Order: sequence, then C-alpha cells, then structure tokens
Amino acid sequence: MNINLPIQLRLVWSSTRYDSPEVTRFARKKSVEEARRGLAAMSILMIGILLVEGILYVSFALDPLYLYTCAILVMLSLNMVFAARTVADPHALHLLGITLLVVSGSAFVLLAHYQQVFHPMLFASVAMLFIVIPMMSWGLGEALAVTLLIYTMFTLSTMNAEFDFADQSLWTLQFIMIAASAVSLSLVVRNVRLRKHDVSTQHELVVAHDRITDLSNRDPLTGAWNRRYFDLKFDRYLESCRENQNQFHFMLLDVDDFKTINDVCGHESGDKVLQHIGQAFNSVIGDHGSLVRMGGDEFALIFADLEPRVIAIRALKKFCELNAASKHDHVVKASLSIGVASVPPDIEVSYRQLYKQADLALYKAKSLKDANPAPPNIVVSVLQDPNDVHLSTQTLWNKDASTGEAGGGAA
Repeated sequence: MNINLPIQLRLVWSSTRYDSPEVTRFARKKSVEEARRGLAAMSILMIGILLVEGILYVSFALDPLYLYTCAILVMLSLNMVFAARTVADPHALHLLGITLLVVSGSAFVLLAHYQQVFHPMLFASVAMLFIVIPMMSWGLGEALAVTLLIYTMFTLSTMNAEFDFADQSLWTLQFIMIAASAVSLSLVVRNVRLRKHDVSTQHELVVAHDRITDLSNRDPLTGAWNRRYFDLKFDRYLESCRENQNQFHFMLLDVDDFKTINDVCGHESGDKVLQHIGQAFNSVIGDHGSLVRMGGDEFALIFADLEPRVIAIRALKKFCELNAASKHDHVVKASLSIGVASVPPDIEVSYRQLYKQADLALYKAKSLKDANPAPPNIVVSVLQDPNDVHLSTQTLWNKDASTGEAGGGAA
C-alpha cells in the first residue's frame, strides 16, 4: 500500500482547508458549528473533571490553594462555554481552546512550584489537559501547537526551578505527557480525516442535488427555465423587486410564422430557431433576469429596471446573427414579436394580471408586424395608475411612449 506522507499531512494539518475552494466555502458554516460544539464540550468536560478534583482535594485535606485553583479554572471554563455561543470565527474558537488549555497548564505549573512537589493529583490534571485536546475540531497543526506549548511549558518549568523536583516525578511527568500527546494527536488525525470525508461527501451530495434540481427546472432544448421553475420562483422574484423598489418587466415573445418554418424547413430547423432564442436572450439578460420557455415557441423574460426595448434590440441582433448561418431563407429571416407588461414597485398585481397584460401586448405587436418595417416588433404596456390594475384582463395599460408606432409600438 502506497502512502504519500506529505499529502496525508496536508490533508489533516488544517481542519478548515480543503482541496478545493468550493468545498472550503461549503465547510465554512459547518466549521463554525463544529468548533463551537468542540469548545463547549471540552470546557464542560474540564468543568466536570475539575469539580471531581476539587472534591478529592477536600477529601485529601490538601492545601486550600489546590481548591482555589480548581475554582478559578472552572470559572474560566464556564466563560469559554458562553463564548462558544457567540464567536462566529472557527480560528478564534480554536484560539480560545488553546488559551483555555495553556492557562490551565500554567496554573498547574505554578501550583507545583508553590508546593515544590508534584502531587499525584497534579499528574492527573496534566493528563487531563492532553486527554481533552481531541474534543476540539482543530486540525493536526493546531493540536500539535497546543501539545508542544503544554509540553514545553512543563518541561522548562521543571528544569529551571529554584529547587529540584524528585527524579521519579520528572520522569513520570515526561512519560504521562509524551504518552498522552501521542494518543491525543492520533485521535485528532483520525477525527480530521473522518470530518473532512464527511464534509466532502455532503458537498458532493449538495452539488449533485443542485445539478439534478437545475436539470429538472431547465428546458432541455433551449437551456431556458421551464414552466415548473417559473411557477415556483415568480412570486418570490416579484416580491424581491418590490422590496428593492425595482421596476418589474414581464416580457412575452414568440416567433412569427413559426409553423411555416417547421413545415417548410423541417422541425430540426424549428428547434434551431428556438435554441437561438435561448442563446440570444440568455446572453443579453445574464444574471439580471430569467428566460422561461412557456411552451411551444412562446418564451417569457422577467427582469427589473433594465429598459425592455434595449434588451429586445440587443437580443434580436444576436438572434439574427445566429440564424444567419442557416441554409433556409425562412430561418435567416425569422423575426420575433414581443409584448411587455411593466409595473412600478409600489403597485401590486397578480401573475394572472401580468401574464394577460403581456399577452395583450404581444397580440397587439403581432397585429402590427406587417406594418412595422424595422425590428424589434415590440409593444410595452406600462401600469402607471393603480386604479387601472383591473384592466389587466380587458385592455392594455398606458402604452410606453418610447415605443411609438414607427417602432412597432402601441397603437
């Protein structure tokens, strides 16, 4: 079995870095929650152990300073439990965990120096510091750092003491620290590997789910969204426009004489024309709106604030460029008729009213296509008076003056 040690070390060195930026971003929220749970669990475990030690100190009738030390460390651990609920940065949470362990270790060192002896309960306390290390969700790098800090602190403090600790105590201390460190670091490595595998698997599942959801909401021929997606997202998009005070536009469009293209040029050419609509309007609207295939050759475009006529001109130019490569004259000369319902953000209308108004505008544009020498053939109906909402199923709202008769606008 071939094991690449540098790669394996890089994998477990940090608990928050992954092989890809996408997984790292995905794991960000989980890293915070895991670090919070880890710090809280480690702090609660230390509180429990310290309380037991405090009881034993009283039972053994040791110096009250042992009990005072336990009380201070319990208060510090309690503070860490509350801090774990408010801090939202995994690195800061890891630093809090390191602080808790180092401060606790310093307290035990000072206690040993004060007593000038390593009481058996102090050995248990030192072992506790190493035992709780795997409770945190940090990587090998952070775990190794805190382990070395504690080990170095105890080793140097015993070497530089003004008095000599018993050799048996020093060797026992070294054995406890090295053995506990080895066990703790092994558990940290195992935990990091399992945690990262779990997060990577979850990310793959989320990506796969999003891909399947996207495919189920897309029209396979044109790449536009389908009616199912439109029904799910329309109300939410309209509400977002109102909240952001954006003018909302609902555009309906279809191909002029599409049946003729299918009958004369074949359905393959008709499909190409529909694909070109998807490519043209998606390239123009980008992330500023959504193109939906409503059925057959009818499409809807929903967007905010952008000028409908400008969108139509740019998309139609792209549409004509794509059609120009066809060998069929009917495809090359394919044209579109467009109807738009435009609503200010302070006026509420229903989907049915918007669709009917855009459909009326499209019908009007269709009636003008033969008299309109210059594309685009578009009618924009703008709702300006809230009292005219009821006209959405009867007649056009006030037409957009910028369209004009010459441009294929409203009559």
